[in-house]
Amino acid sequence: MTTSSSFWAARAGAARTSNTRHVASGFIIGSSSGGLRRRPERTPRRDAPRRTCLVREVDVHVESFLVDRQAWVAPCVFRPGPSRLRGVNSRTLPTLALLVASNLTACVSQPKGPEESPAEVGPPARLWRRSAADADFERFSREGTVLATDGALELDAAAPSVSEPFASGVEADGGTRYVDGAYRLGMAVSDTQVVPGGFTTVVPSFDALTPPGTWLKVALAARIEGTWTRDYVLGVWAFDKEPVARHSVDGQRDADGAVSTDTLNLQRRADALRMTVWLYSSRPEATPHVRALSAAVSDKRGLAGDAASEHVAWGTVLDVPGYSQMLYPEGGPVWCSPTSTTMLLGYWGKRLGRPELHTTVPASAERTYDWAYKGTGNWPFNTAYGAAMGNGALHGMVLRLDSFAQVERLIVAGIPVSISIAYEEGTLAGSPVRRSDGHLIVVKGFTPEGDVVCNDPAFKTDETVQVTYRREQLWQAWRHSRHSAYVLWPAGTALPEGVVEVLR
Repeated sequence: MTTSSSFWAARAGAARTSNTRHVASGFIIGSSSGGLRRRPERTPRRDAPRRTCLVREVDVHVESFLVDRQAWVAPCVFRPGPSRLRGVNSRTLPTLALLVASNLTACVSQPKGPEESPAEVGPPARLWRRSAADADFERFSREGTVLATDGALELDAAAPSVSEPFASGVEADGGTRYVDGAYRLGMAVSDTQVVPGGFTTVVPSFDALTPPGTWLKVALAARIEGTWTRDYVLGVWAFDKEPVARHSVDGQRDADGAVSTDTLNLQRRADALRMTVWLYSSRPEATPHVRALSAAVSDKRGLAGDAASEHVAWGTVLDVPGYSQMLYPEGGPVWCSPTSTTMLLGYWGKRLGRPELHTTVPASAERTYDWAYKGTGNWPFNTAYGAAMGNGALHGMVLRLDSFAQVERLIVAGIPVSISIAYEEGTLAGSPVRRSDGHLIVVKGFTPEGDVVCNDPAFKTDETVQVTYRREQLWQAWRHSRHSAYVLWPAGTALPEGVVEVLR
């Protein structure tokens, strides 16, 4: 179904004024005044906080450079505190990072401990997903886009061309870089999805190929008490860095909700959602190819206890290669997310006989880097990267689950899972660091007793990343992210039945 010209004009007009803001290093483009204005300070993440790498409470003396009980953030972001890092220059930072991080670090967020137990139990986590394989895009309202032969969304050859500023990266001097010249654009809006029981938080993901010269933008809106919110932008994605480097969008906070990098957190419970995807191309012959759009939907009212296991995967351990993030002093300590994604890709490369899926941790970090967030921990960017490798050999998606019983169903189907955890000292026996405010690991199986076999990239070497965590302890650690997970699985196949409730 296509939209009318008046609808397109309204949507495109909104995108060029205050409702859609392209945010880059210090400025919001296309404000209601038509000019540039400085963006507000970044607001701290709440439900899914910013993930960086933190070394807590250390006393280190390296080449006369002293870290005096300083909470130090690698590679060069410093938390406020009574003490300072003195005398360290850019040449010595990598050495200091390696020596300290080799013993004490993991990818973590800004400080945020495990969440309190819920006062009441809410609805289970749900999944909204629309895909080309299921012909779902036929029901979308479209303008400037068409359906490819496989049912995916692509730009129409007659899509309109514009030359308005679009933030595309950061210049060497720290200023904002913009797309140079005209580009074509088109859009598609999903049908309205009612969510029984409501929701307060959403994490989107997308499965798309973006050839050189193309990129896409994803936005979400929620219906609260009968009124739709604005379209919150949840990411600008491209596999390459030109002409647009992938980035999240800061400064999106209002009375209805706020965007924390890759997560929409609502102030009040919503009962329906709608997703919009914009496709762009600076080359007349090139177009994005959108195969699927997803949204992990959950509610702050509560997380029930870990469900009773069905024992289906007990004693099953998948052959997932082990990679350590700690081998790379000039970035590795903050690379838990791309390291976990690299392990998932390596597993599928071997299992499917697709050598092009095998890659390195630094290569994955480069392809998942978010220049607005200034890190590699953007969840949807990691799954989008995984799904784009090998020319779309895999599907990728961010999930929110409720129990390890659901993970067991994935493991028994041969699908490893990356999960986001946080824990305090003494609460996760066998972990490579004393505590963490946020860290990505790979679950690859279960012991015969039901404990969880993982690859934890915070261990020092590739050979030592395998670890078994106690089931209850790891479930508590997983709660901090409301049981967020990455999954990659072979293109053209579906996830096992019963893993998560799917909204239709």
